[in-house]
Order: sequence, then structure tokens, then C-alpha cells
Amino acid sequence: MTLARFRTPAAGVLSGLLFSLAFPPREWTLLLPLGLVPWLVALARETSRARALVSGIFFGIAFWCASIPWVIYVVTRFGGQSLPLGIASLILVALILCQWPAVVAWGTVAFAAPESGRRLAVFPVLWLASEHARSYVYGGFPWNLTGFALYRHPIWLQSASVWGVYGVGFLVTSAASLIAFAVLRRRARWLLAPAALALFTGLAGVFAMRAPQAPSEKVLEVALIQPNISQEARLQDGRDAQNYHEVISLARKAAAQGADLIVLPESAFPVYWQGSPLLRRDLTSLAQTCGCPVLFNDVDLEPDGRHYNAARIVTPEGLVDSTYRKVHLVPFGEFVPLPEIFFYVRQVSTEIGEFSAAREPLLLSAPPLHVGVGVCYEILYPVLAWTQVRAGANLLATISNDSWYGAAGAQAQHFAGAVLRSVENRRYLLRAAITGISGIVDEKGRILQELGENEEGIVRGRAALFGHRSVWTRWGFAFSGLCDALAAAALLLGLARWIKGRRPRLPPAVS
Repeated sequence: MTLARFRTPAAGVLSGLLFSLAFPPREWTLLLPLGLVPWLVALARETSRARALVSGIFFGIAFWCASIPWVIYVVTRFGGQSLPLGIASLILVALILCQWPAVVAWGTVAFAAPESGRRLAVFPVLWLASEHARSYVYGGFPWNLTGFALYRHPIWLQSASVWGVYGVGFLVTSAASLIAFAVLRRRARWLLAPAALALFTGLAGVFAMRAPQAPSEKVLEVALIQPNISQEARLQDGRDAQNYHEVISLARKAAAQGADLIVLPESAFPVYWQGSPLLRRDLTSLAQTCGCPVLFNDVDLEPDGRHYNAARIVTPEGLVDSTYRKVHLVPFGEFVPLPEIFFYVRQVSTEIGEFSAAREPLLLSAPPLHVGVGVCYEILYPVLAWTQVRAGANLLATISNDSWYGAAGAQAQHFAGAVLRSVENRRYLLRAAITGISGIVDEKGRILQELGENEEGIVRGRAALFGHRSVWTRWGFAFSGLCDALAAAALLLGLARWIKGRRPRLPPAVS
């Protein structure tokens, strides 16, 4: 076997590692398009569909192992498993997720002949379709979508208000494909194409950032509570009273300073509204002190034994009737995906057990406030906030407990995904996390206020309520659906070419 046969799989590994460095915690943003170039050049030259498939598998394993090492921490620290099982869990997750770049690589090579520009043209379409599919299959895992890596560069995010985070990923991979094409042609002038794309996108972003926004319905003074109670402290015997007092004291401080809305993080209290007169008294008193709504996390219990991770609002007049129940549950935290494979990590979810998932995301309303809430992980799903804004949400909020994940970048990766929801829907987004990152993001994706990981404090600022709809909110997944259809057609064409190539050729007839 010659070394040339290893070229494309090796390029997949290299690009997977480079691509991972564009995401938190490294955030080397230029590697977002540039990291894909070695793999794209190799795919454009590859003659074997099998090697292309293998390169996609290697890309996925390298990328996911490098970007979500916190899986090991979760499984070992809170799942009670050994380090080898923690590493095995990470590898298993990577093996499951690597199917998407594997399909992209196979489809790219099967679509056209080697050295053809059509391979590079179809790659962004297949990539977008793969990220869209990854957001739904097996319950979905929309973590580290390509556009998330640009969360601190709002100029490059503005097109998300037209075609969502998936469209931003399409732009990035289109730029990478154009650079790869210039490398293949060995002509510097071809670099003008990706430069022109970057210039156009940047200028459009600057224009969108400076364009006047529709008038707001109202501007609120908001206070987000970050008590910085670690997961170890939450699980420690005898700490419940102390933890409760720390959260309530911080919230009372925020109320005394005045606010139009107070947001408490997920897992803030060791007790629930339905079963705790103390919590009902303190939260009602808090709302009356500030004369404002208080948004908090709760567990909603049903008589049949089902329980939901929920969010509620209490006002000076009492508890608002509507309750938001979480729709998208956290893998391993609230349910175990593919239990036949991950049977040994069931212990991770024993602290809270198996939650039930709601079918539809409801709004929490305390007029003029109509909040679209995402509890923790589910804010990563574009469809959630999109549905809520279409239903009338004039503000987005997410409450989270990221203390499970250690210091391997998960908190920043999670925060990055939340930022995109504000740009897509042109809504302010408030994020309160128990150990960080908490922050206020405006309707154009600018992070106005931020409190980092493992800090205690109150994030204060202003949030405007908007009622208009962005292009994305109106048309949603139209562009993604078009790319899905084109990707399916490209894969079918590639499959037909592969079947045709495998048919035995009959010898010419002898006359």
C-alpha cells in the first residue's frame, strides 16, 4: 500500500483537529474556513469513494474528540465511571457523530470526477444538510454548529437573520471550497473569489449592524443572577440550606437595586414550587420587593408521576398560570440516548432521574413581557426560538446549569450557540447560568454584558422588547430545506454513479 492511499484520511484527521481549534475555548476563528482546506483539496483529488468515506470518519473522530473532551469529565466525575470508560464514552460519541462528515465526504467524491470543481461546489450543500440532520436525528445534537464559532464576531453573523445558523455555516464552507479550488488550480487570481465573498459578507454585516432597528415596544432594566454554586456543592450532603440562602440573598440584592425583570438560573434551588411553602413565600416576596416578574427554574410534577424540567414566572400578584416545560432534553443529564450502547452511564442522570419532554414550547407571559424560554441545552435548537418568536415572543431567555462540564470549554460552547438565537430572530437574549456564562445579547448578536465562568454576581443591563419578525422568522428553514433536497439529489446521483461503475462490463460480441 502506497503512502498516497493515506493522504485523504490523513487530511481528514488534520482538518478535524484544525477545525476544532476555531471553537471555544481556543477560538482561532481563521481556522474555521482554513482548517477545512487540506481535507477539501484531498477530497477533490481522491479517486476512491471508500477512502473518502474513511477520511470523513477520521475527520469526525478528530474533531469531536478534540472539541468535547468534557464528556470524559461528566462520565467520570458525576457518572461514577473509571477513566478508561470515560475515554471510551467520548470515542463512542465521536463514532456516532462522525457519520455526518463521512456522508459528506462520500457524497462529495461520488458526485463528480476527480479534480472537478463540481465536487467543491456540492460540498457546502452537503455540509449544511448534514448539520441540519444532526440537529434532529437521535433527538438531535446541534452542538458546535459551524456558525457558533463566530459568536464573538457579530459582523459575520448578520446573515443568520435571513437563513439561520445553517446558512452561516454554508458561507464558511463556501469560502473554504473557493480557497481549495485556488489551491487546486495553483493560480493566485482564484483567491479573489473567496476574498470577494468575505468582502461582500463583511460589508453586508456592517450595513446590517448600522441599519436602524424597528422601534422597540419597551426597554426593561434586567438583572440576571449567577450564584456560582458548583455541582459538587449542589450534591453535597447538608449543603441545601446554605445553597438556598446564597441564591435568595443574591436575588434580594438585585431586587433592592431595582429591576423590571429578574432571571434566576437553572438548578438554583434544591426545592420546588409545588412542594415548598418557603420557596413560594420567598419568590413572591422577591417579586413584590422589586415590583417586577421573576423568572425561575422549577420541576413540574404530574399526578401520574411524570415530571418536567420547567420555567415559571412569579409576579407581585402571584404565579403566572402558564408553565414552560422543556422540549429538548439533555443527553446523559436528563435521559440516556441509545441506552443499548451507553448502558453503563445510566448513573449520570440519577440525581434528577428521567425527565419527560414536552411536545410544544409555550410562552411565559406577564404583559408587556412575552418570553420565549430555552432551558439549558435546548437553546441550541434553532427551531425552538423560531417557534416561540412566531408565536409572539418579544424577548428570549435561557436558564442553564453548566456546572456539570468542568473547565474544558463546554460553557463557552454552550453560550456561543445561544448568541445565534438573538441574531436569527432579532430579539434580545438573556442568559442566566448557575456558574456562568451569564450575559445579555442584543438583537444583532452583540454581547452587551457578560459574567464569566465560576464567578458570583449579578448581570445588570437593559433589554428591549421587539415585535417585528426577521426574514428568518418569517421563512425559517426554506434555504435549509432547499439544500436538504439538493443534497439528497446529489447523494442519489453519486449512488447511481457508484452502482453503474460496479456493474460488470460484458465482453464485446464476436461476429
